[in-house]
Amino acid sequence: MLKLYPHSFHYLSGIFHWYLSFPFMFIRHLFIFAIFSISGFVSAETLTLPDFKQGTLGKHLQYFQELNGQLTLDEAKQKFRSSMTKKGSSHSISLGINVAPVWMNFAVNNTNDLAELYRLSIETPWLDVIDTWLVQDGKVIKHIAGGDAYPYSQRPMPYRFYAFEHHFNQGKTEVYIRIATKGPLAIPVHFSSVKKAIERDITSSFQYGLLYGIMLALALYNLVLFVFIRQKEYGLYSLYLFGFVLNSLSYTGQLHTVITYDFGPYFQDWLDIFLMITYSVAGLHFARLLLKTKFYALKLDQFVVRITIVIPVGMVIGFVFDQLFFSMVLAFLLNTCFAVLFIAMGIRALLANKPFAVIFILSSVTAAICITISTLAVAGFLVPYNGYTFKAIELGMAFEAILLAVILARQFRMAKLDKMIAETYARTDALTQLNNRRGFQELTQPIWQGIIRTRRDAAIVLLDIDFFKRFNDQYGHEIGDKVLVKVAQCLKETARKGDVFARWGGEEFILFLPETTEKQAYLQAERIRAAIEMLEIQVIKLPLSITASFGVAGSTENRFQDEPLSLSVLEPMINSADRALYVAKQKGKNQVCLSK
Repeated sequence: MLKLYPHSFHYLSGIFHWYLSFPFMFIRHLFIFAIFSISGFVSAETLTLPDFKQGTLGKHLQYFQELNGQLTLDEAKQKFRSSMTKKGSSHSISLGINVAPVWMNFAVNNTNDLAELYRLSIETPWLDVIDTWLVQDGKVIKHIAGGDAYPYSQRPMPYRFYAFEHHFNQGKTEVYIRIATKGPLAIPVHFSSVKKAIERDITSSFQYGLLYGIMLALALYNLVLFVFIRQKEYGLYSLYLFGFVLNSLSYTGQLHTVITYDFGPYFQDWLDIFLMITYSVAGLHFARLLLKTKFYALKLDQFVVRITIVIPVGMVIGFVFDQLFFSMVLAFLLNTCFAVLFIAMGIRALLANKPFAVIFILSSVTAAICITISTLAVAGFLVPYNGYTFKAIELGMAFEAILLAVILARQFRMAKLDKMIAETYARTDALTQLNNRRGFQELTQPIWQGIIRTRRDAAIVLLDIDFFKRFNDQYGHEIGDKVLVKVAQCLKETARKGDVFARWGGEEFILFLPETTEKQAYLQAERIRAAIEMLEIQVIKLPLSITASFGVAGSTENRFQDEPLSLSVLEPMINSADRALYVAKQKGKNQVCLSK
């Protein structure tokens, strides 16, 4: 039968905090799960060496919590012999946040004649004070003190977690551990031979290196994009990834092997929670801008803005008044909102038929699932605790980062295509799909520069549709437009490779003929004139013919020999062709005239 001991309110408090903060990105700091056990005498479990090679000891531990002041080791031993202790039922023991210190006990029996070198590590780097006593034959043979309240140089070994190595002599050794912390009391105790521990560290380093490498590469790439194109989405995405990597390095203890300053017992806790909200704030604002929620989900967008201001300000106030627990709860609340709001914004974007919404939801839900797996593993509930389940958060975030990078890449590509389309329209005549004046000038400028350098030939041909006003006035502008399209199509079909042609304005068209003398340009213009003359357009089932007049000017004529070949010469050549076109009109139209 389930019994609640007098200290059960601590567990109820833990469950309440869990409810407030699930799901939360920095979840290993939080997930509060209290398991009540059946009362009765529980003895410490004995691990037999060298048969036991490695493993997490959650199910091997006997434990209780201090409720009436700090106990001495002898008092703790007596407590373990009482009926008020409990047995671990999962791979990791999780008791809550800002709860009473815990005592744990297990035994090691070395059946070998030689001493066996083993490592004990408590793989939660934010635990403040950890004391371990090794007792053999009723005597303390070693006391190992550590935790993040100690300066790094004073910790048992240079390691990202509390850890120590010990040669266990033949016979039975009792191990007593006391842990006190203001943060989440999540306790995965790992015990293994030193050889196995080193192999595990190497594997873990490769895994973390791959995950962090992916995220840092994406962060740097998007930072470069932000620097050059100045779009906030890329800068916030980069900050989001940098923030998460720093946060992950912090709560896995790796950052604190570098940042070793002794700023008091809770320095690491404060650094952890402020790094936590850095990536949360950046991530939420990145999602807002990426999905453009202010245009279709204004209330949700405003809520995101407010929560990213109010909670960090509250945390700063907590820091000023040295209220770690208050600031920690706010940080957990922000990370809870982070996970929930990411999914909520994705759903709103999907309902608004925004691009990339499906990919965004997939990335957010995948990350939330991985967070939950890691949470349950650290809490020792349903999911086994191991190196893979502990790293589920990083795996989920790496997958999310890749999908978000895909969204940004597609957005960048779409923006580039939009720009290309806009530039094309700016250079193209909407009716005929030929170049307009701007497009003609942009295309001819580099060709003309080459002609200037090498002093080669070039020519300009201007043509004007004869009696075009009649088409518009007698048959309407629709027929006039069809005439223009017909002539434009004829130019495309008869122009030579390398010729540049455009609609110059109204019913006028222009051709730039590189590597062409004036006589050759005349012949080409005559071919085009003949082709246009063959065109017909149906008006009320009656065919109407189309003709055009042409003016031709070449760059090698004597009239240009006194002018240095430069960009300015092209304009006089166009004017000369225009005068020749006027002559053709005066002579009766439907003919080609050379400039004089």
